Amino acid sequence: MTLQALNERYRAINRLVASRRLKKALEDLADLITITREGTFRASLDNLSTTYENMLRYTLEGVEDPEREKIYDHLRRSIVELNTRLRGKVMEEDPLLQTSVLKRDMAVRQQLSGKEFISTLDDLYFRSDLEQLMKKHYGVSTPPLSETRARHETIRNIFNFFWLSDTYNDAASDLAALTLDHARFAWHERALFVTAITLSLLRYFDPQKFVLLHRYWLDNETEVKERSLTGLILAFYIYDDIIPLFPETDGILQGLSEQKGILSDLEAITLQIIRSKETEQISRKLKEEIIPEITKMGPDLREKLKLDDLIPKDFLEDKNPDWSKVFKSSESLYEKMEEFSRMQMEGADVFMSAFAHLKNFPFFEEFMNWFVPFYPDHPVIEEVLGNMEEGTDKGTLLEGLYRTPFICNSDKYSFCLNLRIMPSAQRTLLVQLFNAELEGLRETDEEEKLLHPGNRSRVIYTQYIQDLYRFFKLHPMRKEFEDLFSMPLDLYHSAFFARLAPGKELRERIAAWFFEHDRYEEALDLFQKLHSEGVRPSYELLEKMGYAAQKLKRFEEALQWYKQAEILESDRTWLIKKIAWCYRALKRPEEALEYYRKAEKDEPDNMYIQASIGHCYLDMEQYEEALKYYFKVAYHQPDNIRIWRPIAWCYFVTGKLEEAGKYYDKILEKEPLHHDFLNAGHVAWALGNRREAIRLYQQAYKKGGGDFRKFLKIFEADRPWLLRNGIDPQEIPLLLDYLDYTLPQ
Repeated sequence: MTLQALNERYRAINRLVASRRLKKALEDLADLITITREGTFRASLDNLSTTYENMLRYTLEGVEDPEREKIYDHLRRSIVELNTRLRGKVMEEDPLLQTSVLKRDMAVRQQLSGKEFISTLDDLYFRSDLEQLMKKHYGVSTPPLSETRARHETIRNIFNFFWLSDTYNDAASDLAALTLDHARFAWHERALFVTAITLSLLRYFDPQKFVLLHRYWLDNETEVKERSLTGLILAFYIYDDIIPLFPETDGILQGLSEQKGILSDLEAITLQIIRSKETEQISRKLKEEIIPEITKMGPDLREKLKLDDLIPKDFLEDKNPDWSKVFKSSESLYEKMEEFSRMQMEGADVFMSAFAHLKNFPFFEEFMNWFVPFYPDHPVIEEVLGNMEEGTDKGTLLEGLYRTPFICNSDKYSFCLNLRIMPSAQRTLLVQLFNAELEGLRETDEEEKLLHPGNRSRVIYTQYIQDLYRFFKLHPMRKEFEDLFSMPLDLYHSAFFARLAPGKELRERIAAWFFEHDRYEEALDLFQKLHSEGVRPSYELLEKMGYAAQKLKRFEEALQWYKQAEILESDRTWLIKKIAWCYRALKRPEEALEYYRKAEKDEPDNMYIQASIGHCYLDMEQYEEALKYYFKVAYHQPDNIRIWRPIAWCYFVTGKLEEAGKYYDKILEKEPLHHDFLNAGHVAWALGNRREAIRLYQQAYKKGGGDFRKFLKIFEADRPWLLRNGIDPQEIPLLLDYLDYTLPQ
């Protein structure tokens, strides 16, 4: 069984328990035990099954038991715990997983220490035991370690203990209390321990890990506190369905919901996690299944004539200028970082691509170094910059690197490590350029502290989530971890999110963020859920829902929301034009024309509305009427090639071939498309000039990409118009065969 399949089975069983389908959960556990041949768990499963069967029988027989609910809840927790243990065992026995190797190594070292569990730093360190073992069996002693190296080994052992332990006992709790001693452990060390607990919790569910993360969250150091909350939020999301089953986790969630400022923190974390996704993994069925109906009926006339080119995107696709921007007042550092962060976490950011190949330094061979916060006193920084050219302002460089919000911790270390291997001249220039930027950064930083004191927390969230992103995407062991960033990460749909943010305000802000960043699928999803909760929407919300559906080419749905908005505000020109556009997209030109007429009253000099009215008449095959409006546009825009196309076509289909030919001559002198050559060929043939028609058809074939099937499909759609213009139907297959012979295949 693959790791992905195992994780999917694990989550499925937990969902069954959460939905109280215990029989099915027990059956699936039995199947998993059989598949994986983990017979040691059979006895536990049989005991749980027997307990549940007895409880069901007593209940149906009418036996009163005041402890029944407690027994039932305990049974559900026990099934989850067995499910977790079974998954952990399967993973542990996979010889290909490096994590399993490290866990076994840690267990061996614990045995060498002579203790059943680790309870003190001395036990974690193992040095005295290992030294005695080496001396006894090999007659050698390990060399004394430097204070820095000894400290590093201690931190690494604590990190590995937290990370690799499946369940936490009293020893882990005591150790956490010890590491929270500020006098003994620096803030960056405590921040590392938080990540170790988070990774352990994401790998193996244990309520005590939530408890420890919450204890670190109570730390008064911002870096530690914000990392802890990020870990809790991610874990609440991963285990959302089973959180209520465990009093410890449920209590922590309840406590957090009562904390001042939790909504601001939750918003910052949620938005950064949304940005962090490289690619969305949820398949949006409607988006994928929406294939324009017209493709089944042949080429679309508006594509053929490029009708929509007459109307620029800022007319058809524009957002309503009356809509207020939710984030318009935020000119903070958070907003300045937004574009950088979005590009970076979606895979198009220069930093992600620039630093990805700089994770091969020996520094990153140490697992925990992927998560260490950047601080100028880190030993590797001193080692790297110790040999810098004389006169280099190292202090300014490090201060600037430490304070810049635009580079995550992991990339800052990559930057420093890369300095060592740069040519001297290039390194000096880079340091000078970096230092030149620091003064401006200082000024901005001071201003932001005064105007937006909460930005420091947002920067920490951003950089930490970026660090996590790099780990899950780039670390050599990444295949052993379930990639967080391949999950939907729709925290706002989770039960825990509703408890932390019980109102609709935060979800409205997240929906607005999606909308303002053109993430219409997610925006519409959230808007609809808010709407379904019975909240009376404003016309602005209804317009936005319609616009999002329109952008997703769900025109029927867009009309639904637009029409509801029209009930509230019937005289809004922007809305009227959008309704008309959707009717045209749905091939309902009569209704589209009705709304364009309304828009024309408000904006009689708007040539795009005039062109749209012409399009409606064209769709209705009322070509003379269409020409009136096209000529009106052409009068105001005489050099606009886009208006010449529908004029030429109207002349062709109404048999005014000479006039059509003049317009096609003008078009072919400009920037003709393959449709222009094809239509000009039709006109030439209808005028009796077969050689010219063949030449134009050949040009259309080449301009269209040299695909004869595509050419033939477009040509056949125009057959009725050729026949109306006097072309002998017997000649059509002859000409097509001639083209098939002569055109390069």
